[in-house]
Amino acid sequence: MPKYLRYIATVVLFLFSVNRAHADILDNFHFERFVAVTHLSSSGANIWVDVRNDWSHALVIKKGKVDVMMHGKKVATIELRDKIVLPKRSTSRILIPLRFDTENTFSFQRVIRNLIDKRGLGTTIDYRVRAGTKLLKLTFSDKNVAVSEILNNFALSNDSLKELIELI
Repeated sequence: MPKYLRYIATVVLFLFSVNRAHADILDNFHFERFVAVTHLSSSGANIWVDVRNDWSHALVIKKGKVDVMMHGKKVATIELRDKIVLPKRSTSRILIPLRFDTENTFSFQRVIRNLIDKRGLGTTIDYRVRAGTKLLKLTFSDKNVAVSEILNNFALSNDSLKELIELI
C-alpha cells in the first residue's frame, strides 16, 4: 500500500474515532442529583453534584462558558472557574466552581425565577465546553438552545430544580 494511502486511512480512522468519542461522552454522562451549594454570591457559586460517568475513560472538562438569554437579550454569563474531572466508570461527587457575570443581580434572580415558575420558557443559552481525555480533546458548542431542552437532556426534573433552589 502506498504511503499516502496509509496516511489517508489513518486520518479517516482518527476522524471516525473522534466522532464516536463525541457521541460516547454525551451518551455516558448522567446527572444524579444536586448535593450542596456553597459560597453563593452575585459573582459566583460552588455547586456540588453527583454524576455518573459510564464511559471507559476519565473525562476532564477544562473550560465552559454559557451565555444566558431571556427573550433574545443576554442577561448573564456563567463560566467554569476551574477544571472538573469525572473518574471513569463511576458515580462521583464533584465540585462545579462557577463565576457569574450579569448586568445586575436582579437579572440573575429573574433567570432563577423563570426556571422555577416556567421551567425556562423563553430562556435560551449559547454554550461552549472544552472536554476530553488525556489524548483526545473535544469542543461541544451550540447557540440558541432552549433551557427546557437542556433540562430534559440531563434528566433534570422539576423536583431536581426545587432541590437546587432549596440548597440556594
